[in-house]
Amino acid sequence: MKLLLVRHGIAEEAEIFMTGGGSDGQRPLTEIGRKKMRKGANRLRSQIRQIDLLACSPLLRARETAEIIAGVFGDVLIVERTELDFGYPPEAVVAWLAQCPVDGLITVVGHEPQLSLLTGLLLADVAQPLLIFRKGGMALIEFSGRVAAGAGTLLWALTPGQLRSLKQE
Repeated sequence: MKLLLVRHGIAEEAEIFMTGGGSDGQRPLTEIGRKKMRKGANRLRSQIRQIDLLACSPLLRARETAEIIAGVFGDVLIVERTELDFGYPPEAVVAWLAQCPVDGLITVVGHEPQLSLLTGLLLADVAQPLLIFRKGGMALIEFSGRVAAGAGTLLWALTPGQLRSLKQE
């Protein structure tokens, strides 16, 4: 099984958005965030052919990022998972992923610092940041069977700029 971790795209600034009466969970992607994410998702096609399960946090910016990815990959069904909210510990995400099918590619769209902690847990069995995900950054981890702490192998990690610089297929 392969697991693609994706940090949401560039969203409205929290302080400014919440000063205007919005909540953190309602912060949308900016126009530039949508544009960069669309280009990154298109370039992702050179690395990944198919997504079997696409999950995102319930926060709007993650949902909008997942919708962009889903559109590029043929309108993949999106599943919201509360475990992907940055307030949950990475162990909760591992517990959910361990119940998923062992075949195919699961893509999760989430937040920092949870994604960095999750990466450390999956690769080294310790919830410490091994990678830092910039907005729109991605990492692909492979497992020989079910997802488990310390059982993953990092195949690649790309910053948003590296992703967008890949040749489009």
